[in-house]
Amino acid sequence: MSADTMAGEGFLRRWARLKSSPEPMEEAVPVAAPAPAVQAPPSRLQEQERPLPTLADVARLTPESDYSAFVAKGVDKAVQRMALKKLFADPNFAIMDGLDIYISDYNKSAPLTDAMLASLKHAPGVLSRLLGDEEEDKSGKAEAPRRTGDNDDPAAESEPGTPLQGTP
Repeated sequence: MSADTMAGEGFLRRWARLKSSPEPMEEAVPVAAPAPAVQAPPSRLQEQERPLPTLADVARLTPESDYSAFVAKGVDKAVQRMALKKLFADPNFAIMDGLDIYISDYNKSAPLTDAMLASLKHAPGVLSRLLGDEEEDKSGKAEAPRRTGDNDDPAAESEPGTPLQGTP
């Protein structure tokens, strides 16, 4: 078959033709994989011959030591825990990074200072003016509107730290 015919027939038609034909398809010749340059891991016999680490071995560990023997299969869990405690006791693991923004305890509230409380005392008056509520006194008359020159901050009228009327 010519190359023009094969290119014009499309993938699916070509696949169906090759699938239905009794002719054997050309088999791909397997390519030999190159030998790995890395040394092979120690055999199981060598691993079994090596004694398992003990607590005495943990005592000799330094931050530069090889800890792989302590996390291998078959090592006592107490020995593993002690070795990892020794590893993570290194001050390099105690460095705070910028990703720990949620480490603070937000359940504890900071106490409000007297200055902060004094700055919040004007809020009810501001809110009532914004919402259009006029306070009526007991006689049924509306409160006289304040002049613009008056001080709107009730905290400024009293000393800081003294409660205003109606506040606990």
